Formats: sequence, structure tokens, C-alpha cells
Amino acid sequence: MINRKEIKKPKLAVIKIGSKILAPQDGSGHIARISAIVKAVSDLISDGIDVILVSSGAVANGRAVLRLKEKPKSISLKQACAGVGQIELMNLYRAQFDKYSMPIGQILLSWSDFRDKKRYLNLRNTLFAMLENGIVPIINENDSVSVDEIKIGDNDTLAAQIALLADADLFVALSDINGLYTDNPKKNPEAKHIPVIEKFDDVLRKGASSEGTDVGTGGMATKLRAAEMVCKAGIFAIVGDGYNNDPISVINEQKFGTLFYPQGEKMNSRDRFIAFADETEGKISVDDGAKRALIAGKSLLAAGILAVSGEFDEGDAVEIENDGRVFAKGIASYSSDEIEKIKGKKSAEIETLWEFYHCDFVIHSNNMVILQ
Repeated sequence: MINRKEIKKPKLAVIKIGSKILAPQDGSGHIARISAIVKAVSDLISDGIDVILVSSGAVANGRAVLRLKEKPKSISLKQACAGVGQIELMNLYRAQFDKYSMPIGQILLSWSDFRDKKRYLNLRNTLFAMLENGIVPIINENDSVSVDEIKIGDNDTLAAQIALLADADLFVALSDINGLYTDNPKKNPEAKHIPVIEKFDDVLRKGASSEGTDVGTGGMATKLRAAEMVCKAGIFAIVGDGYNNDPISVINEQKFGTLFYPQGEKMNSRDRFIAFADETEGKISVDDGAKRALIAGKSLLAAGILAVSGEFDEGDAVEIENDGRVFAKGIASYSSDEIEKIKGKKSAEIETLWEFYHCDFVIHSNNMVILQ
């Protein structure tokens, strides 16, 4: 089924489907696309691969039901469209999955479900229970009630978070374009398709368009960020054409997608939570020597700290940066106020500050994840 030589047969694949693929703005074309996607999911499952779908399209389908000519601009109207469209979307999926006698389950999420450790674990257990019982999970952001404070913002990021949470082996983002190009192919006819990305760099990030569509959000920039996120956790990613009615070809054939290589070994679940789900409360800036020590697997000591920003407590997640670039995340053993007092000091000096001294390290290596 999956015959790319680079990809070992995955146990679990997360497939994200873009709004434009599912939007009924072109008559009934979306039905054929949904049908092709569902058949591909059925084939993958028959081949022993579990599949989780992350599906956009609620607002677009709600807009069609409500006969709105333009994408809703107000939050309240968008939420109303999402509430109407989510029902329409799930009915479309159910009609297609019924052909293969496969039950489906709906899960609607917000950032809160990822940031809270207990809810994170509950979500993980729910997904595994659904998969073990032959249920295909279909996930979307809870757009009908989400506000800025708890909003994920785009389903590329949501799908990446699901891939990390569920320990997926393969992440696939189906879009209206066959992957990454050297420039925006809709504006530059000379732009060339890039079939494989082995390493992420600033030039690559700068070249990705952030333009969304009339029915979706994001653009290639959000897909690139999502791909980079999962690749840092050791997961293969593919961004490809969901319009060709053959999603398996996106996985297997270079011309239909861009394959992104993992950037390191696969992270364990604790490291994934620290790196990508745990809410960051502040930032610690370190010198070059501290950076080298951390990358080598050492704990962060106060002596290597140059500055601290933000307000956080012991046990909160913080970013670690050097020369303005974040290269690690970790769980702080001291509050921001305490770090401000001990930064740059050696352990022997800190021990004299008995009112809050309790360990030599500011972040232990076991509670730290290197991101670069």
C-alpha cells in the first residue's frame, strides 16, 4: 500500500484534509473528493495502518447551507457557520464510511485540551480506545465556541499536535496544491516543485506563502510549520494534492506531494508534551557555553544564564534561547524572580541564598528537549 522506499510501513497515520477540498463551492465535486479520501482510509486500515483524520470544512459547509456568498467576517457568524457545517460535514463522512461498514467518531478540540496535562492524557486515551475498537476518529477545532484565548487557529497545527499526541509515524496534509515550490506557483509560472525536503532552513521558511483561500486559513506557511513540528519529533511528513482523487498517490508518488524527512530520533511522549504541547510561560537566554553543554545533554546551570523574561513559577515550561534563537524547551526548577537573582552565579554562590536554594540546576536535562 505504502511503497515509498524512505517510509517504513507506519502503524499510525494522521491525515489532515484542507477546507477547499471539502468545500461545496464547486457543486458536488467535494463529494467525489471525500469519497476518494474515505476509500484511501479504508484501504490503509485494511493494510493494518490505523488512521486519524483531522478535517477542516465545517465553516465552508455551513456557509453553503446558509447560502452565504462570502466567507463570514464576524466571529459570531463564523461560529454559527461552524455549528451548522460540522453536522453537514459529519453526515457526509458517515455516508461514505458506511459503504465500508466503518464507524466514525467526532472529536472537537481547543488549545486547552493540549495544554492541560490531564486533558492531554484523556484525549490520548480516547483516541487509542477508538482506534482499538475500529472507530475512525475525525477531529476538528471547536470553532463554534472557540475564542482567541483558546483557539488553535489552523488545522495544520491541530493535525500536527494530534500526530505528536498519538505518536504517529506519518503525517499527511492534503491541500489544493501538490506540495512545496521554489516560489508561489499561482503567481510565478517558473516556480519549481520540490519533491523532497531533507532539512529545514530559513530560506525554506521564508519562501512559504502565508496566504489562505476564500474558504480556508493559513496557506503553505502553516503546513510547513506543521511539517517542521512533526519532523522535529521524528515523524515523516507529506504535503500534497488532495484534488487528484487518489490520496494514496500523494503518499507514494513524488509528483503529487513533498516528502519531509524526520530531523532526529523519535521523541517519547513526555518530550513531545514538553516540546510542543505544554504552554510556554517565559524565556531564558543563555551564553554559547551553556548552549553547547545543553546540546551535549547537560543540565542548565545558573552560571550560563544571561537573562530571563516573562513571569513563571517552578514547574512551568520555558523556552531556552541563544543569540535570539530558541533551541530548547524545559521545565523550570526555579521561578522567574528566583532566576533573576541567581543568573550568572556559580553553584557555590547560590548555596548562600538559603531562602530559595533547593538544587544546583535551573532546568534538569531530564526535563529538557533540544529542538534544533
